Amino acid sequence: MRNSHNSEALKRFKQFQICKFVPDEFVLAKALSIAADTHAFDEGAQIHAFVVKKNLPMDVAANNSLLNLYFKCGNVTYAEKVFDVMPVRDVYSWTVMVSGYLVNGAVEKAAELFDTMPCRNTVSWNAMINGYQKEGCYEIALVLFNKMRVQGEVPNKFTFLAVLKAYTCLQWLENGKVVHSLLVKSGWLENALVVCTLMDMYAKCGGLMDVRTVFEEIKEHNVVSWSILMAAYAQNGNILEAEWIFHGMMERNVIAWNVMISCYVNNGMEDKALNLFIEMINGEISPNCFTFTSLLSGCSSNRYIRIGATIHGSVVKKGFDSETSIGNALITMYGEQGNERDARLVFDTMLLYDVVSWTAMVAAYVCNSNVNEACAIFIRMREKNLISWNTLMFGYLQNDKNSEKSFIDATNKRSALTIYYEMEQSDIKPDHFSYNCALSACATVSALEQARAIHCRSTKRGFDSDVGVGNALISVYGKCGCLAEAERAFQSMKNHDMISWNALLTGYSQNGRGNEVLDFYNKMHESRVEPNHVTFINLLSACSYLGDVQKGREYFKSMKDYGISPTKEHYACMVDLLGRAGLLREAEAVIRRMPVEPDSAIWGALLSACKIHGDPVIGERAADEIFHLEPDSSAAYIALAETYAKAGIWKGVAQVRTLLREKQLLKEAGCSWIEVRNQKHFFLAGDTGHLLKDSIHATLWSLYKNMFERISIQDARPP
Repeated sequence: MRNSHNSEALKRFKQFQICKFVPDEFVLAKALSIAADTHAFDEGAQIHAFVVKKNLPMDVAANNSLLNLYFKCGNVTYAEKVFDVMPVRDVYSWTVMVSGYLVNGAVEKAAELFDTMPCRNTVSWNAMINGYQKEGCYEIALVLFNKMRVQGEVPNKFTFLAVLKAYTCLQWLENGKVVHSLLVKSGWLENALVVCTLMDMYAKCGGLMDVRTVFEEIKEHNVVSWSILMAAYAQNGNILEAEWIFHGMMERNVIAWNVMISCYVNNGMEDKALNLFIEMINGEISPNCFTFTSLLSGCSSNRYIRIGATIHGSVVKKGFDSETSIGNALITMYGEQGNERDARLVFDTMLLYDVVSWTAMVAAYVCNSNVNEACAIFIRMREKNLISWNTLMFGYLQNDKNSEKSFIDATNKRSALTIYYEMEQSDIKPDHFSYNCALSACATVSALEQARAIHCRSTKRGFDSDVGVGNALISVYGKCGCLAEAERAFQSMKNHDMISWNALLTGYSQNGRGNEVLDFYNKMHESRVEPNHVTFINLLSACSYLGDVQKGREYFKSMKDYGISPTKEHYACMVDLLGRAGLLREAEAVIRRMPVEPDSAIWGALLSACKIHGDPVIGERAADEIFHLEPDSSAAYIALAETYAKAGIWKGVAQVRTLLREKQLLKEAGCSWIEVRNQKHFFLAGDTGHLLKDSIHATLWSLYKNMFERISIQDARPP
């Protein structure tokens, strides 16, 4: 029945009640079934109350319909009460209970009930397998599938559909081929839906040739099978083949157009997607929700701000603006375009929200570095999933990295690490991205002990083989000066990418271990991993530490061999290298010849070199450039004064100090910190406020005396 007919049937039942008509069990079962199908909780509950009040008999079919009603309306407690008092239960009763638990997220209850079922049939097995598959418990679903076959139950098309979807999500191509052979034996390959699902599994698992083989074995092709084949080629980067299939199709419905548009968007060919959309409209093919969702996801860059707004207008005209999926796509588009205001406007006007809607809004604020608003939305979320936790954690990680005082802020407010710990205490289990973010957050604040604890957790949960987690481990150990642990993390990885090598090189470079940087670069070269701009920053820094000007020049020149154009960071490294070696004129010449405008950091590197070597002439020129860029740079004034002092120009020192006083410029106090037993202790230059200052000063004095005595003894030894 249609919904209007169902509503009419329920009205008729109410009229029967008014007329004091006593319905039989068949009528009750039918009325309750209609209420369940239309999610009419109030009407169904009234029928139930009428039955109880009149003490009417209910057969197993009527009770099953009542169970179905309560589960479909989300009232698990009422369903349990009905089930507990049912005088007779059949296999369908148990199956409804199992399915109801799964639909309402009570997976453990469903499993317990399934284990106690007196008898099972294919439908009950399917309920469990499909339920686990929909809940994302793919491996458990497949274990049940194997048990089902062992116990002699014959799978049907619904079983195979659920199993194929599970293998698709797990990307288990070889196991999927085993199911393919079962389908051949059982004859289910004659079913169009099963065949298309099998093709989809092969396509999404990278089995392009298998897709083609299945396609060629189909007796009659339809638009769905052609579309899956087209999508398979596109997913494997064969856009020309996908286009050839699309243009060769005799019949192209909206599904085919959507697949091709989606193929273009997913492969970064947004202009082609938009042109195809125009062709679709001109061909009088009416777009649907999926069409607009794909187009909106392709308009996320700033290039398509106007086009995105135009498509938004078309969405409203077509009446799709009330669709949740469209709202989610609009929020994502506006967020990635940097337009958080319009993203929030769409969010606030949506009729229905799902977890994707809330997560998209969190992501929109994160894209615009507005972590406070992102957190406010996150707190309001009733249901949080892994993606929403990871999105917020990533937002705080970016905020921590961008904050000049993130190492202090992280102890006083929410940070990426606090979000990670809150996530650990929730029901959501972290994934590889979560651990990557958490370890990166540890690197930002040099939280060594916390990094080790997170490393342990990630290993226990099987993420130690993940390349991203391995790279984060190398970075955090390198940042904390634990180079042996960084190298162990590198060696324990099964696969390395460019980031892995650069993370290790950066660790050695930041800790002044120039020889190790050059050694590992040679190993990287032997492994046939091409360097990138980060690699050369580390190499040039290493040469600077080692004072090897010749090798530094060679590395700088070799960048063009890899198609890399030097950036400001590379020029800064060259200036530092030449400056440390006393080649100040050459260092200045490098700056003057830069193809990009030098910033204060590059001139600052030259000024620091002038301070070391006492060259006031070049030092003055470098300082003038800095004052032009940053008139109130106290560090530049102090460096210039120290340059004059090194050269013995005391009049210049006095003049600079007078300028500092007149401008009321103060040098920011240096800050350092140490982690002891998972607690961070921060110290500013001249700080006397620490609770343990007396003990700290006593220890420092003891260390100083020991160092002084050892140096004195060594100096006293005969040559």
